[in-house]
Amino acid sequence: MKMKKIAAILTAIILVSTITGCAMGNKGTVHYTRTTTIGKELMDLKEAKDKGAMTEQEYNKVKEDIMKCCPIKLECSSGDHDNSCND
Repeated sequence: MKMKKIAAILTAIILVSTITGCAMGNKGTVHYTRTTTIGKELMDLKEAKDKGAMTEQEYNKVKEDIMKCCPIKLECSSGDHDNSCND
């Protein structure tokens, strides 16, 4: 009975460390490739704002990024992204 408890605890520890270890070690690089024209992105952006999909503040920020030819920054849960163009 005691061995079963120890085995269950060790299995749980190994499982948790394996799952979190994969996420913690993920230090990959994301590359951005523009697949549309700047004009098309601006038109799509305006349409999204006009349909209420984003606020005026969000619209202005993304428009500014597009006009600077920067990749559009998406927020992620880890907070690793900044809003600079110096990637």
